[in-house]
Amino acid sequence: MSTGENDDGRLRLLPVRPRPKPGESTDSYVRQLARANHLKPSYLRGYLVGPPDYGRGKRPRADRLAAVAGRRQDALERALSDLVRQKRTEPAKPKRSFTKTADKPALFAAIREDAQAERLPVSHLARRHRVSHATVRQALKSPTPPPRKKRPPIVGPAKERVGPTIDAILDEYATTHAGQLPTVREVWETLLDDHDATVSYGTVHRYMSSHPRKNPDTLIGHSEGTTGNPLAAAQQTFHAAMFKHYRALLTAIRHEPARHGLDGSFATTTAFVLGLDAGSSWNMLAGFQEWLVVRRGTGHDLTWPILVRHLTPGGWVHPLTRQSGTAAVTALHRFLGEFFDAREQSDGLGRIFRDYQSWLTTQAWYQWTLSPIFLGS
Repeated sequence: MSTGENDDGRLRLLPVRPRPKPGESTDSYVRQLARANHLKPSYLRGYLVGPPDYGRGKRPRADRLAAVAGRRQDALERALSDLVRQKRTEPAKPKRSFTKTADKPALFAAIREDAQAERLPVSHLARRHRVSHATVRQALKSPTPPPRKKRPPIVGPAKERVGPTIDAILDEYATTHAGQLPTVREVWETLLDDHDATVSYGTVHRYMSSHPRKNPDTLIGHSEGTTGNPLAAAQQTFHAAMFKHYRALLTAIRHEPARHGLDGSFATTTAFVLGLDAGSSWNMLAGFQEWLVVRRGTGHDLTWPILVRHLTPGGWVHPLTRQSGTAAVTALHRFLGEFFDAREQSDGLGRIFRDYQSWLTTQAWYQWTLSPIFLGS
């Protein structure tokens, strides 16, 4: 089902038009209309905002909502509590004035000078300089202004309500998109469509802006300094949340392989791990083969599944028996856990590759390949 305009420019009526409840919010009614007509709430809301940008968290237009819902605009304005912005009935309170920290020494000096010259009381000095009585007392006590108190960040009820949900959305998105992060708009639309949340676009933007892991309106975290450096890029995109997710999944597989369609053999477990690595754009196991080579002390020309079998207690067994296969699976999970621990350390991946490079330089065959004769000089 889609919305649109008729040939004469009038908005089309929605096939199903439920009645709004008295006192209902506009977002709630838009969700009700969207669900009844098999539309995404974010799509219908953007359509009701209208051109030129169709959304971005702006208020739906009353005339467009009335046109698609087949109801009188004045009736909707009475029924929906926030469809029309209410005008302020009381006069606005005068805004409180603040003195910049850099201007305070001069202010304190002026207060002290007036107090000494005219011997004015605190109340008169406060009115003359338009400051509080406490500020006057501070100035009379010392010519040096005290440092400004640090106030805790203000967290509104909307942030407290949707913050954990936004975190879950970001973690799920990063898990399925190789560490990338969604845009603010994608998060806001997901809240509307999948969580029936009534939250402004601005609230989502402010929450993501102040979050240490998020960078608004980008698909990935800060990328400065990673151009041309695939190692730094891999470290950056495959962050701790991804490791946490994969470690939990691998733990579940180790305990109950059948629930994940595996028979518990080394072959199926290896295939599953390779699939996870492919799904992470080959970031999950970056450095794993090198880490195993350094651990074994040889085998730079072997793949990591073969290296794991060589490092399994009891050594290389071919073909695998039931007992040796179980031992290889156990060893694989143990090595993955230790490798993830190493990667999660500060500069962990860089250290793994530096250790591997150091190991290479100790190998006679490596020195021979770098000799002038081999290089043809």
